[in-house]
Amino acid sequence: MYVHRIEFSIPADQDAETTADFAKSLLGALRMNGQLCGKEWPLFVENRQCVALVLAPEQGSLAPALHGEYVRKVVHQGDMRGISITFTPVAEDCTSAQTCTCHTSSGYVLFTTYLSLESPIRCLDCFLPVPLYRFPVMPSGEYYELICWQSDYQSCDRLQMNCTTLERATTRQLSNKQSSLSKQGIEICRTMENLTRTPFYYYLYRAHARSLKSEQERCCPSCGQSWHLETPLHSLFHFQCEPCRLVSNFGWNLCP
Repeated sequence: MYVHRIEFSIPADQDAETTADFAKSLLGALRMNGQLCGKEWPLFVENRQCVALVLAPEQGSLAPALHGEYVRKVVHQGDMRGISITFTPVAEDCTSAQTCTCHTSSGYVLFTTYLSLESPIRCLDCFLPVPLYRFPVMPSGEYYELICWQSDYQSCDRLQMNCTTLERATTRQLSNKQSSLSKQGIEICRTMENLTRTPFYYYLYRAHARSLKSEQERCCPSCGQSWHLETPLHSLFHFQCEPCRLVSNFGWNLCP
């Protein structure tokens, strides 16, 4: 990912708080358009400007050509109010994953964790995150559905990792194909596959298993067919059902 600096000029007839409110509106629109990662960005005043330091997938992620309908509307509102906006790439973030550079991909997988700030869509070939703005927008006109799913998934993942509150309930959400979280994610994969004509897989988390043998014999929870891979995909996915568009891992307690 890349660190960017966004500057919002404060008009003479406005105070900093009013401009900051506008800045938050634009940052939110950019996030739902896949141009920003995460949802918490430092915002401060410097030399009659509101300044935000943000993370974006790439150096060119904030180019106007990538703005969606809602981003353009907010930018227009800023123009009408006399707020000028400057986007400046600062430097590559040294703590986050690189971005997929594949020209084409054989498929994608919906995958995220409670620690991830990157796009929840991973290339099935290189397993690096793919910026959302590379895909057609969803029915909402942006990527609202996908980003909300990511937020819900990360909340569940954080609770099950903390192991103190709702651990069993959230683990079921992550690992059960019939959970509300999984149903939402699978529907998103279907939508994205229809939009792109490229396979989209859903990742089913697997926490615990009884034994290595029983795990190897585990069948696809959708069609009941064998889906065990002899060679794990990206050293993570030990199961893949192509017809059902599902991938999963061995139970983490086995650590094969």
